[in-house]
Amino acid sequence: MTLDDLKKLATSGTIFNLDRMIGPKIIKILYLLGLGAIGIWTVRHLFGSFAQSFGAGIWGLLEIGVVGLGSFVLLRVLCETLLIFFKKNEAHITLAPTARPAMSIFDDVKDALEELADDDATFEEQKSIEPAPAKKPAAKRAPARKRATASKTSAASKTSATAKPKS
Repeated sequence: MTLDDLKKLATSGTIFNLDRMIGPKIIKILYLLGLGAIGIWTVRHLFGSFAQSFGAGIWGLLEIGVVGLGSFVLLRVLCETLLIFFKKNEAHITLAPTARPAMSIFDDVKDALEELADDDATFEEQKSIEPAPAKKPAAKRAPARKRATASKTSAASKTSATAKPKS
């Protein structure tokens, strides 16, 4: 990396701009460093335990298997958890609407007037549409029970009117 590259990096806003997430990239680097540390510990512990004695070396192999594998799994889970956190945060950021800040009160008033003009235009369009002619309301009918009793009484009155009086 040359001095020009460093100047470009410092002045471009890459470091100071928070539009891009660098956390996932750093986590990948930390994961690789952790794997390297586990590998170095494994080799050092293997040779150190066998240097003491053969029995200690066999015990060291068991320790390497348990502690080395456990630390590898722990490192992996920790890094994946951090990556999931960053991905979830990234999803929330993309879902959030980006509101543009108002430059001045005049811009706010201008935007409000434009919205009112748009509302008036849609109102005029709706007003120009002719409504469909209204239908005549249907004559109200009596409920079924009242109609049945009304028809019985009217039938009875017709039969009594048609019947001949006895003299």
